Amino acid sequence: MHQPIVSHDGYIRLSLRNLSEIPFVHLASDLDTGILEELQMQTVPAQTAGYSEWISNTTPAISLGWSWFVHSDSRRLLPAPEAVRSNVMLIDARGYDLGPTATSFLFTTWLATHDWEHAVSEAVDISSS
Repeated sequence: MHQPIVSHDGYIRLSLRNLSEIPFVHLASDLDTGILEELQMQTVPAQTAGYSEWISNTTPAISLGWSWFVHSDSRRLLPAPEAVRSNVMLIDARGYDLGPTATSFLFTTWLATHDWEHAVSEAVDISSS
C-alpha cells in the first residue's frame, strides 16, 4: 500500500481496498445522551448511545469516528444511521471521489467486517447500562 497523503482540502484519498489494509486502534469511546435523544427522536429503538473514535498508525493518521447505539430489544451494539466521520475520502478505480454520502455508506459497510463492538463495550461498560 502507498503512504497516505493529505490533499489540499484536508482529505486523505484512498480506495476501499487500500483502507482495508490499514490497521486501526481504538482511541476513545463514551456514552452520549445527546446522541441517544437524537436517535430516539428519529424512532430508532436505542437504549443507550455514544460515539467511538479509532485511529491508524500511519503518517498522516487516519481518523474514523461514528455514533453507535444499543438496540432496545436485541441489545446488539450497532452503528447509528449515517454516522461515520473520517478524514478519508474514498475514491473509485479511476481515482475520482465517491463523495461524502457514498464514503459514509461504505464506511458503515466496512465496519460490519471489523470487531469494534467488543472494544466499545469494554470502554463504556455497556453491560451495566
